[in-house]
Amino acid sequence: MKIILLLLAIFSFGATSAQSLVLPFDRTEPFRTAVVPYGRAADALSAEPARSNYVAKLSEWSVTEDGREYSTSFAVPVWWLNRQTIVRVGRSTSAYEVLVDNRVVGYACSGATPVEFNITKLAKEGRHTLTIRQIDAEQNRVAEQYALKPLVEDVMVLCQPTIRIRDIMVSTTLNDAGEGVAQFSVAVKCDALNAKRARIGYAVHVNDSTVVAKGYSEMSLDMRREDTVRFVARIPKNSLWSLDSPHLVAVELENRIDNRPAEYVRHSVGVRSADVVEGVMQLNNSPVELKMVDYNPSKPVAEQVTAPYNGVVVPAYYATDKLLSECDRLGIAVVVRAAINTLPLAEHIRRGGNPSNDPFWLESYLDFNRAAYYTTRHHPCVLGFAIAQGKTTGINAYESYLMLKSLESRLPIIYEGAAGEWCTDKISIR
Repeated sequence: MKIILLLLAIFSFGATSAQSLVLPFDRTEPFRTAVVPYGRAADALSAEPARSNYVAKLSEWSVTEDGREYSTSFAVPVWWLNRQTIVRVGRSTSAYEVLVDNRVVGYACSGATPVEFNITKLAKEGRHTLTIRQIDAEQNRVAEQYALKPLVEDVMVLCQPTIRIRDIMVSTTLNDAGEGVAQFSVAVKCDALNAKRARIGYAVHVNDSTVVAKGYSEMSLDMRREDTVRFVARIPKNSLWSLDSPHLVAVELENRIDNRPAEYVRHSVGVRSADVVEGVMQLNNSPVELKMVDYNPSKPVAEQVTAPYNGVVVPAYYATDKLLSECDRLGIAVVVRAAINTLPLAEHIRRGGNPSNDPFWLESYLDFNRAAYYTTRHHPCVLGFAIAQGKTTGINAYESYLMLKSLESRLPIIYEGAAGEWCTDKISIR
């Protein structure tokens, strides 16, 4: 009974059961920000997934009476064959399994962050049934605690080539003139059984038209290999992203395999330099005091961030690509908090006390924080990561802090339960 009660309180927004919490995310693709493939460059300019003939966005669901199982169908057209077919589930109020034609292809032990499943082996030409089955009945109690009914949202089926653009990252420093030196990294994955060659073309635009970098890189990848294409663009000072001037830069990518266009990808990114210097956030080398409020999902984010506040702390469940893109556009700072909440539990850290110091939950702490980081880091509005919501610290919070610091050396990693001690960065956030 003690373990069941612990499960009901520890992981907010659809965590999972004891059996699956001790396991890492399994049978999934690596976490990434949303990459939408297009078949034509002109369609990629629209940045609308509906314009892509390589995307099927799913919205019409048949739901069982208990609201725990969602089913729909999707078609695999002939031009999807000999490519990779991936199901992306944006979020769910519970842990869940994904089934294609009644065959389980994988599960996610949290629905708080987007998870992708490679279903290529099952995706034959024709129609298929996709089912998302929320698992562990106890999790509905967690969802109801936060006024969340069973729910699955933002599900799409993506089709990418056997050598595909897997993720896009950008890191920025400033030169002596105050211009941004943006270093772009494009992760390219090969799923072919034999070696293939690809050419990744790139162009970086500011003000929707001015090209500040253009070129291409050729590569050869064999089975299951991944490599990174890197290029640098100099961004004018007046085109850098900041809270006062949230300018966005367009990155256009063309993936050619055997000299034939295979996919186009377009990302809008904010180029900005962010560091913490003596406990103060420096954005483009200018000090910024972060004054944050807790995100309220019942109100538009623009109505929540009014003077003197300039940002929101967003639980991972609500940190969707849509919300973060709006914060990018509006110049609203965001701290993303992993979907862990131990506030209702004991504050002492002895045996049987708070989960933050119980090694049983270590892998879950690491997985939830890793997922929150990789699925949101692309957005310039994200200026920090919070390990959990809680009052108590322990080995799990500390290991999560070390893991995040190994991934992110510039943005602050904070934990309110640390009381300013050893598993949080020293930074002024009010």
